[in-house]
Amino acid sequence: TKEEGTGTFSHYSVLKNEAIEALNIKENGIYVDCTAGGGGHSLEILKRLSPEGRLFCIDRDDAALKACAERLKDYEGRFCTVKSNFSDVGEVLKNEGIGRIDGALLDLGVSSYQLDTPERGFSYMADAPLDMRMDGRGERTAYDVVNTYSEADLRRILFSYGEERFAGRIAARIVSARAAHPIETTGE
Repeated sequence: TKEEGTGTFSHYSVLKNEAIEALNIKENGIYVDCTAGGGGHSLEILKRLSPEGRLFCIDRDDAALKACAERLKDYEGRFCTVKSNFSDVGEVLKNEGIGRIDGALLDLGVSSYQLDTPERGFSYMADAPLDMRMDGRGERTAYDVVNTYSEADLRRILFSYGEERFAGRIAARIVSARAAHPIETTGE
């Protein structure tokens, strides 16, 4: 099903029902949606919690958190949104005075919203500045990586993270192209 937030953020949750079922939600439990996005999974968790249950919604993306809060507004006081990386979930919970949870959900990957929003720089469908930051406050962009990393580092990244079998050739062509001028857009 399509998840829609404020009209600017939309995302398709994959395996939503299976993920929620696997959480085996206790109605008075404490849960964390570590990658809240537009709140589709969070909404399903909240529907299964009693007023005593609690949900923490974590995401790095401002647009996602805004859409999540809007989507969950009928459950005010039973959830909180936190701008953070899921890797910092322990610190987030500690700051909230939570020592134990009943379950956590991580929907990892890039959202359809991020891919479909040209200015985010994740898609090749429209030419846009080469960005690809999950959190716009981050200092390093894809532009920085493509234009400053060594050929060996580019090859390693493409092979290790992208499982690209032509990583060597692609890295060599990137280095060759950027010698003429910086690579600035997704189209380039």
